[in-house]
Parts: sequence; C-alpha cells; structure tokens
Amino acid sequence: MKKFANKIIYGDFYTVDEKNPKVQAVAIQDGKFVYVGDAAGAKVFVGADTKEESFEGGLILPGFVDGHAHGNLGGSKMLLMCKLNDCKNLDEIRDKLKKFIAAHPEMDCIQGMGWNDADFGVNGPTAAMIDDLTDKPVSMIDYGHHSYWLNSAAMKRKNITKDTPDVADGVIVRDTDGNPTGCFREGAKIYFEDFVYHFSVEQYKKAILSYQDSFLALGLTAIFDPMVNLDYGWENVMKAYHQLDVEGKLKLRMHGGYQVFVDKNPVADVEHAATLREKFKGNRFALDHIKILLDGVIESRTAYLNEPYSDSNDGYRGMLRFDMDSLTAIVKKSNEQNFTIHIHTIGDGAINFALTAFEKAQITPAQRAALTHLQIVNPADIDRMAKLGVVAVTNPYWFGKDDSAYPQTVSFVGEERAEHQYPMKSFFDKGIVVTQGSDYPVTQVPNPLESIQFAVMRQLPGKPETLLYGTERVTVEQMIKATTLNGAYQFKCEDTLGSIAVGKQADLAVLDSDITACASEKITDAKVMRTMIGGEWVYTR
Repeated sequence: MKKFANKIIYGDFYTVDEKNPKVQAVAIQDGKFVYVGDAAGAKVFVGADTKEESFEGGLILPGFVDGHAHGNLGGSKMLLMCKLNDCKNLDEIRDKLKKFIAAHPEMDCIQGMGWNDADFGVNGPTAAMIDDLTDKPVSMIDYGHHSYWLNSAAMKRKNITKDTPDVADGVIVRDTDGNPTGCFREGAKIYFEDFVYHFSVEQYKKAILSYQDSFLALGLTAIFDPMVNLDYGWENVMKAYHQLDVEGKLKLRMHGGYQVFVDKNPVADVEHAATLREKFKGNRFALDHIKILLDGVIESRTAYLNEPYSDSNDGYRGMLRFDMDSLTAIVKKSNEQNFTIHIHTIGDGAINFALTAFEKAQITPAQRAALTHLQIVNPADIDRMAKLGVVAVTNPYWFGKDDSAYPQTVSFVGEERAEHQYPMKSFFDKGIVVTQGSDYPVTQVPNPLESIQFAVMRQLPGKPETLLYGTERVTVEQMIKATTLNGAYQFKCEDTLGSIAVGKQADLAVLDSDITACASEKITDAKVMRTMIGGEWVYTR
C-alpha cells in the first residue's frame, strides 16, 4: 500500500538530475523524496495529514553545498574576536582593537582576525605598533589565516625570544639583531598555539549556532569545515559540534576535516583522527576528511610557485610545508583509514607537488582526493587532475580584479600570472568534478548565488575593467551543479544528497526568482525564501 506523504511541494524545480531535470512537484516522507514529477502525479500521495505548499514565480533547487568553509572559525570571529577586515590602515586597526579590549575585560588573551598582510610589506606588522594598547597578550590572524601578529606581552608570555629557533614550515620575522618583531607566518604558530582559536566548548557552541543561522538563510544545507581541530589538541570544536548534534540543534550537514602538521607525526595523527571519528560520530556531524596545508598564500609570499616571485632577487619560490615522503605517507594512510584527503594548494608548484604525491600513493577517483584554492595553475596539471580523478574545490568569490588584491598579486607574481589566476572552465572541459567553497570567513558572506554569479561573469556587474581571465567563464547550469550535486560528490554523498530525486534526502533552497532565466548580473538579486533540510523547514525569510 502506498504511503501518504508528510509534505507535497509545488513549484518550478531545477533538480540537477539529468534524467528528470525540471519538475513541478515533489512528495516528501520521513525526510526523503518519495515522488519527483508533475503536479498531477503528486496527488496520489495526499493523505489526511499531508501538508501541501505551493511556490510561484521562483525556482526551487537542491540545498546548496559549501565545499570549504571554516564555520567554527567564522562564528568565533563574529562573537569572540576583534574583527579587522574593514580596517584600511594601522590607525583603524588600533582604534578597533582598543575598543574591543575595553569591551572585553574578562578576556585573558585578546584575539583578532582580518588584517591584510600585504598592507605591511614583506616584513609584516610589528609588536611595537600595538604594545601601548594593553598589557595582556594580543594574537591577531590575517584575513587569509596564514600570518599572525603578536604584541610583546604575548611573546613574553610564550618566552619567544632571539634564541627561539626557526621552524621548517613557517617564518619568524626578525629585526636586524635577530629579535622576533611580532609577525609570524604559517607553521611558526607552533610557539603560541594556545593563543589561537582557543575557546571553551560553550563558546564554540554559541559561535557555531550563530554562523549556522546565517548559512541557513543563504540556502546552505551542507558544508565542509576544513580544520575542526584548530584548537590544537583541546578537541573543543569537535565536542561542540557533537554536543549540538546530540541535542538536535545542529541543522546543517557538517563534514569535518582533521588538519595534520609535519612536526606532529602526521601519519599517527591520521590514525588518531580515526578514533575521533568514532568518538564524535552522530547524525549531522562527521569527521571524514584529512586536511593538509601544503603551501601558504601569495600575499605573504608563502605560496609555492614553479617560477620565482617577481619581486625576488634570489630565485625565491615560496615554501612547502611537507616533503614528498611525508605527504605521500599521509595520503596513503588517509586512504587506508577511509578518509578523504583535502589539500590547500595556492601555487602551481604546490599543485604539481600534490599531484605527484597522489600518483605515488596510487589514488583512485573513488577516494575523492581534493585540491582547493587552485590560484595559479599549470595547464598540464589540469590534465593530471583529470586522469587521477581529483576534485577541484574552487573559490569563485575571488574571480575578479578588485582595487586591492589584484594589484598586490601583480606586484608579487607579475601581470602574466596574475591575469591567468583561478581557471574554471578548463576544469569542466577536462571532465573534472568541480565544486565551490567560500573559504569563509576569508569571504565574509558565503552566498552561493554570489559564487555562481562570479564564476559566470568573472567580473563585478557593470565594471568590465574588473574582468579576470574571461575565457574561463562557465554557465549557470554548471555552477548550480558545482554548488549542489558536485559538492555532495566531494563528500561521497552523491547517492543521498545534491539533487532532487526519489530516495534522496529532502534538502531544498527556494529562490524568489529563476537564476537560469535571468541576465547574469541579476543572479545575486535572487533571494532565498526558504531552506529545507531532511524534509524540515529550517529557515523562512
């Protein structure tokens, strides 16, 4: 006997199912689609307790997926850290920091985020610039999360001095006498880890719920949080996600990445992550990825390039944070433990290096190994990615020339490389599975519609001078797939999520207009009216 549905929804659906791309109705029972088709066919699922809803004039899509968003970090920034992204100079940073310190007398260590490393030149900011503001330790992360700015109180508390040794995978910026200036990059944070992202479980829970609300309002239903162990051994982030999951308060489908570090026996850490995966296993939170930061970022000249930086006189190409043997061993162990490997690769040198490690580890497409960011890419490596079945986790929010980042990139890598940043169409053309990630809170508002529009236009609306690598534009339909079904594929969940099909979880984003039929510059005019996860409405505009 046919089961009646809990819900039947009528409207214009774009299903991202090639066999059944456009329908007018779905029936939902126990959180899953039991019918997808025309309106007349849905009527047989109507029972006494069935709720019927109709949406006119818009478009209903599968729930959006963000393939790389630091949710707990962004939430922590919004609630617990001094926000510096909008500061244009040192005076504005000092003013915001001073006000934050005054507003939070309870904090033993002041944390901030969002300053721009490139604004301070090659040597970065110094402790002396902020020492007069407080006697408490101050630790501030740049907007790209690769450089750190400490005051003298913080360095004194952690006993960081002239005699503190350098690290292989990071930089301690020093003055001419060898004294640390207060600027640290990449792995140098090992000396002050408990001054970075160190909050209680309850604080993290509040931060997660805060960012969750904003994500649901953007139609997001599943995300990958790449570094859920950024509290360095305290496990408070994972405890917070797990507790919210058990309490039924975690609505988003959360996939977590456990970051491993070269100086901490990373192969053993993969095995440790496997025990944590079972410890924190739940309904909506899964620790199922291993995350590696292979290189840095161009702004701090730590991205690893095939050719030297343009402003280098000594052939400097950036830095790799792992050697080949270590990286290959991590990839092999991750595959053995059934983790998906997710590697940060900004420079073409890092991409080449990662692909060689994948080849040595003999990965297969089924393992969903992913490279993310992919800023400067050698076309030959796109062919290698296709052959290996590597997922390309792109960041379309950055596809354009703005007044700040683009000129800085030109100064570091030259116009030729800067002009050909962030390929996109080339990945699709080679049959690579392309997903999108906001890298929130680097992108402050992780709006998937903005991601779609930037990938389609590669410029700001009405500003043709901001066009970046125009031959790499893609279609709206390609980007909808990248933000839905392909994202589910990245998580090994394409059989249960990512499209509107019978048997799949009922995750939906209801838009007030049809982004497949409007001019490209109008895509972000669309508004998310409702968001559904597992058959339950979790957001209404």
